[in-house]
Amino acid sequence: MTCYSLDEAGRGTLAGPVSVGCVSFDLKTLEKIKNGEILKGLRDSKKIPEPKRTELRTEILKYVSYYRVTFVSATFIDRFNINQAIFYGMNRCLPTHFSPSVSNSKENENSNATTSFGKEKGSHISDQRPGTKPFLLADGNYKLKITKPIEGYFSLPKGDDLIPSISAASILAKTYRDEYMEKMDAKYPGYGFAKHKGYGTEEHRGALERLGISPIHRLSFCKFLRKDGSEPSLF
Repeated sequence: MTCYSLDEAGRGTLAGPVSVGCVSFDLKTLEKIKNGEILKGLRDSKKIPEPKRTELRTEILKYVSYYRVTFVSATFIDRFNINQAIFYGMNRCLPTHFSPSVSNSKENENSNATTSFGKEKGSHISDQRPGTKPFLLADGNYKLKITKPIEGYFSLPKGDDLIPSISAASILAKTYRDEYMEKMDAKYPGYGFAKHKGYGTEEHRGALERLGISPIHRLSFCKFLRKDGSEPSLF
């Protein structure tokens, strides 16, 4: 049975997509991680300095048998809520087909997703045997809504700090999202996206008061800007 580990980044931000990462390691690689031979320092991505996160991402991509990162947009979040966006991203992150063959699927990070609500980047090798279903590990305390056939799942609070494979998914989700928000800083200057990555810092809230909402802000997360029951102003 193959196990896929999942985690998200950007759940509580005021702007930008929520990012969901998924990884799978083969058993030999997991044993090496356990023994401290490779991927030393895996933990919750938020607790790792940025240069180390980038270094670990390069190493993770070297050793994974599967990975994918999916962005789910602010528009989707506003329409369906953040939990549904995360579940959508998790489903998008899992392989479409489980087979022992090597997939040549590679998606450019700027390519459009199958819907208008996100982007994904990844390449994978699935070692799932025909007729078997994967098992999922996820950070958090979710009752997962997975539409693809799975054997089961285990959702663990602080799993990204306790289970190395979830930590790896966390690092991919965060590093790719951070890079995206840095690009958005150039596209929508003045908000400080490159610095705070969309989180509700005092600087970010001040910029929202001055500039209004950009196209990548989450209206449902910016209700503090409403005055007299009106909608927040658009960019």
